[in-house]
Amino acid sequence: MNDVKSAKNDSKNGVELVGVGKMYGNVHAVRDVSLAVKEGEFLSVVGPSGCGKTTMLRMISGFVAPDSGDVRIGGASMKGVPPRKRRVGIVFQNYALFPNMTVYENVAFGMKAQKWPEDRIKDKAAALLEMVGMEDRAGAYPRHLSGGQQQRIALARALAIEPRVLLLDEPLSALDAKVRNTLRFEIKRIQRNSGITTVYVTHDQEEALSISDRVALMRGGALEQLGVPAELYASPASEFAADFIGVNNIMRGVYQGDGRFVWNGRTLFVETKRDPGPAAMMVRPERFAPAEAGPVLNEPNINILEGRVVGKVFLGPLTRVAFSVDGATLLMDLLSAAGEPLSAGDPLRARFAAADAHLL
Repeated sequence: MNDVKSAKNDSKNGVELVGVGKMYGNVHAVRDVSLAVKEGEFLSVVGPSGCGKTTMLRMISGFVAPDSGDVRIGGASMKGVPPRKRRVGIVFQNYALFPNMTVYENVAFGMKAQKWPEDRIKDKAAALLEMVGMEDRAGAYPRHLSGGQQQRIALARALAIEPRVLLLDEPLSALDAKVRNTLRFEIKRIQRNSGITTVYVTHDQEEALSISDRVALMRGGALEQLGVPAELYASPASEFAADFIGVNNIMRGVYQGDGRFVWNGRTLFVETKRDPGPAAMMVRPERFAPAEAGPVLNEPNINILEGRVVGKVFLGPLTRVAFSVDGATLLMDLLSAAGEPLSAGDPLRARFAAADAHLL
């Protein structure tokens, strides 16, 4: 886990939040959040509804003023700076395209407002429409476009003014799964090509893990954990983080020290070190595997559990098997191609390595 420290006033950072806080009445929407987004970095802010992620985005854009702390862009404080002067491009969930303007006119709008020369506007708009794969729809109106196409135009329009920072607020949540999966990689490609500092707000943790350089997990207005996607997935800082990021098995018990964890009267082994006492241990479903028949003898590097299958769900390349051990239900992911012949009621021996368990 990365330590959450006060952001430094560094011009190499695209965006900095320094102890920012915001209250609505008696509710803390954002609580003393400090983080720095590096120049050219793609940061996703993820968390459940009401965790403060959209409020944080609005404070960066200038549409909401923080009650405390400071927002900096390129090292400069944004106190008193209105949104139009922050050089921030914004893509909303509902696209917010002008219905009476063509695709070209929507993309050109911000450049015309800034009184760019007409030749430069034409060249820039053409380049952006090609970048988002919409060069053949320049004369179409938004009503003639699909949701995915409208989102591409919204992205091109946001990039047209050459912003220092790109903010995206749940941009794909209204789209169907196939289009969403395609566009998330398109957004990442465009961000990489443009090199623009990007802050992307989403409630979809899979989306955040798949396209981000780093992920900020919010909880109750505070920053719960900040790190690269693999870090949040493999080494969550808390039970909340483990439960929110990905599918998980969380087993509550007592850590006795020396890598020994007691769960439901069984001693299991884990490599994570911490002080002895009540604890929770997580094991991802893909870390379980069927074990061969034999005695239930756990060794310091391997754990074996015996139970019975209570159900399974086909997920395409994976089959998720639910099995019960002394009344507790655990999940195991198997490759569907392996054709594991498991049915409800079948006995099951499952193993996982000590290295694949993580104490919370």
